[in-house]
Amino acid sequence: MNRVLKYAWYQLIVIAAAMIWAGVFAWVVLTWWRQNEFSAFIPLAPLALVHLYRVFFPLKAGQIAFDERDEAIMNRATKIAFIVFWYAFILSCIIPLIVIGNGRIHVSYLGLMLFVLALILRIVWSVAVILQYGRTGSDDTSDLIPEGGAA
Repeated sequence: MNRVLKYAWYQLIVIAAAMIWAGVFAWVVLTWWRQNEFSAFIPLAPLALVHLYRVFFPLKAGQIAFDERDEAIMNRATKIAFIVFWYAFILSCIIPLIVIGNGRIHVSYLGLMLFVLALILRIVWSVAVILQYGRTGSDDTSDLIPEGGAA
């Protein structure tokens, strides 16, 4: 499996695990401790593991990080992720205006909005990378011309 594809899967798994962990943590805190306020940012600390990819999967000697095809896939995935991010950002700004009107929005909405949009950006990037590798065929040597030329 290609290094970029491994990173995309790793990122999706870490985000899913962090969401499950945060949900269980929130349920325990809100069910048994019955506190009025709950900060969702504290139990989502496992999301920091996304940035430790190079520690868990080091680059071996002689191995390349990515080639031109990988770079093209990453660029397309980044463009797709940013397009989705900006549409979601615009919607998250307009929907409260339509729903509330001239009212007030709690300041925690802004932080939560940016946090959720950052997760959406990561998830869309990973899914776009995975789909592009699936669409273009396997990432091993199956697209190489066999010795002796093409038939």
